[in-house]
Amino acid sequence: MAPTRIPAVALLAVATLALGACAPSADSAGPTAREAVRAITTAESAAGGRAFELDTEDGEWEVHVAVGDREVDVRVSADGSTATVSEDDDGLDVDDREALQAATTTLADAVRIAGAQNRGGDRIDGASLEREDGVAVWEIEFDDGSPVRVSGADGAIR
Repeated sequence: MAPTRIPAVALLAVATLALGACAPSADSAGPTAREAVRAITTAESAAGGRAFELDTEDGEWEVHVAVGDREVDVRVSADGSTATVSEDDDGLDVDDREALQAATTTLADAVRIAGAQNRGGDRIDGASLEREDGVAVWEIEFDDGSPVRVSGADGAIR
């Protein structure tokens, strides 16, 4: 019985390798919610403020951080470990300032909540703070095209 088991095991190993080669790699997909949270906290620490928008660009994170009445752009490495801070020429937009004042849920918390909620996966495209009927709402965009909306007031899914 042992001689028939070896070819079956070899066939299984070859099939596994072949299927693995056809599957998309983790690198080709977008960054995860966990990596997004790390980028947000790195950017907030580097700029000394509160993040309100997140995008991916050229394999890095671009995080918009409110620092007083200014908006600061922070570029964060893909793994979220290093940041480069650059100030915008303009002050913080009035709509962004009001939305941030109304939001008690942070961007990092909204990304965590949305990542746990999104059944399509946790690959993040971006996030932003919106105001709808006077209410602050975080909109978290995922690679699968499904946005998850998180209340800025209490962290509930909307």
